[in-house]
Amino acid sequence: SRQEMSFACYKTLMKVYAVNGRYGEACGLYDEIKQHGWEPDAVMYGSVVKFAAKAGRTDLAHELAQKLEGGCIRNYMWLIRSAGQEGDVERAVRTFRQLQSTQPELVDVMAYNVTIDACASNNNMALAQQLLEEMRQVYPMNKFTYNTMMKGHCAVGDLDSARRSLQEMEESGITPDVASFSCLLSGAAKQLDYKETLRIIAEFDRRKLPLDSYVVSTMMQLSRKLPDARDAYKVLSILDRPDVHIFEDEVVFNTVVDACIYRRDYKHLSRAIDGYPSSKVRASVRTYGLLIKCCAILRRTQGCWNFWDEMVDRRGIIPNDVTLGCMIDALVEAKRVEDALALFRDWKTKVTCDTIIYSTLIKGFASIGDADRAMALFQDMRTDGVQLNHIVFTALINAHAKNGLMKRAEQLMEEMEKEGCKPNAITYSTIIRGHCVRGDLSSALQVFHQMVGCGFRADAVIFNTLLDGCVQHRNFDLADELLLKMKNTKVAPSNFTLSIIVKMWSKRGDLDKAFQVVRSALKDSTGPKVDAQVGACIVGACIHNRAPERALEIFEEMKTWPSFDGPDNNTYSALISGLPRLGYLRKAVELTDEACVRLNTNPGQDKRLLAPNALAQLFRALRNERLLQELGPRLAAKLRKAGMGVDDKWLAQ
Repeated sequence: SRQEMSFACYKTLMKVYAVNGRYGEACGLYDEIKQHGWEPDAVMYGSVVKFAAKAGRTDLAHELAQKLEGGCIRNYMWLIRSAGQEGDVERAVRTFRQLQSTQPELVDVMAYNVTIDACASNNNMALAQQLLEEMRQVYPMNKFTYNTMMKGHCAVGDLDSARRSLQEMEESGITPDVASFSCLLSGAAKQLDYKETLRIIAEFDRRKLPLDSYVVSTMMQLSRKLPDARDAYKVLSILDRPDVHIFEDEVVFNTVVDACIYRRDYKHLSRAIDGYPSSKVRASVRTYGLLIKCCAILRRTQGCWNFWDEMVDRRGIIPNDVTLGCMIDALVEAKRVEDALALFRDWKTKVTCDTIIYSTLIKGFASIGDADRAMALFQDMRTDGVQLNHIVFTALINAHAKNGLMKRAEQLMEEMEKEGCKPNAITYSTIIRGHCVRGDLSSALQVFHQMVGCGFRADAVIFNTLLDGCVQHRNFDLADELLLKMKNTKVAPSNFTLSIIVKMWSKRGDLDKAFQVVRSALKDSTGPKVDAQVGACIVGACIHNRAPERALEIFEEMKTWPSFDGPDNNTYSALISGLPRLGYLRKAVELTDEACVRLNTNPGQDKRLLAPNALAQLFRALRNERLLQELGPRLAAKLRKAGMGVDDKWLAQ
């Protein structure tokens, strides 16, 4: 029992608590020691001052500091640091002044530096500067002093003052180190000045300073925050340097993967996934969530399962709700909704399944047009007492709206409001999309105006939904009005907007304007990026307008576009189905061969399949042209080897 413990046992137990970060309990032992009537020695007093400071028991820390005969500079340092960490600059300075008045012989450069740091860390640069001027009168400034001032100036956004501190440091004969330039880098990143960050990185190189984990993490955080995706990709290019090591520890690895996920940087995500197995990174549950999300983006569903099995089976880590949600979302995105539901049921009793997980599953059933099972999950949520929110209702509304079941979708919107969940712009967009599916553009516009009347600003998603409906149903006058309204209200178009506009000009028979849209986007560094979907649309536009030569020309050209994620299976499918109708049957066969190789070059990636109807049309054309016997069997064998489905009926003479 504690009553029988000796003073030495108390000292040992106190150390055990401290080593494990249980500073409050360590301080509690001091209280017990005093109750025994024992007087701690100077070493214990010094230790308890530190523990009290870390535990936030500042009154105890001050009390004990006074008990120490002659004082101890380390104890004062702990008191000043703890005050700074708690944001109490006044207390930090007061403690420093107390040291100055009672034991001036203990005041040294370190005491000034720690106090200046407490001020700078809390953005009180006026007081930090005042202490600095005072320090100059008695002590020379050292590297820590200058770095502290630079850090403070950068924290308040004063990069010019930080640079002046750097200049003064060099003029005083002190060589700046990695920490010095890291301060500047952090300040430039805070201001989202990516060009300045690149100049600072160049300064690292000029001075032969290593890019450490802090530098890499700062650049990754900057890449997430930059408003222009193209600038973000320039920042991410730092990962291509041979001296940047992302596999040294988990924190850097997580920061890099998170930034690349946010920016959909497929190249660096692939490198991260491929390099992880042989790295020093020991994944936590958060890391596994990121790895699973990474594989999902790269369409490596088996990779998602591999990481899940490694986490659960080989390492015995219990997933949290976020990691389980990542895995379920990956399966839903891969159209493996049944697998997602099975995983959910397996873990439902072991992991708290929140609203996000349920809404992901509901979204999955919406994507395959199964509104009934989406509703069944909704009822399960009610039964299990899971909180309903606008995300769930919107997913459920979408499940019905995608199938044109607008009466039920609108009833759900009413129920949503009764539950106290306010519809947001995405909810309205879902209702608008449902009306567009039915071809009821009048009702879609009515909901649009209702949404604007409720104070919502129409964004690109809303406009895209209406535009797509107009193009699908050939209401080009309304489409022109919407595009003009987007421009006048300064709504930035997205990649999807580009694809819709290309399809619109295709249907209007103006192929030159469709090409103009793509060419302008390729030249515009600030606008939406031309992606695989846009590429498929421009090729489809050429086929639709009976211009096979232009289709083949742009198809070859897009393979050279920088950071282009195509041509994809939709682009190949459009060519394979369209070229035979325009007299290019053998070219269609050649492109089918190419697709078998090009679409599935990455190991572990989900198979990207050509559209079955496109292949059926190709084999039908071969039969009609009496080329089936010559080309059919070899083509079928190659398709099957690539994992493409081939119906035996297609080969029948």
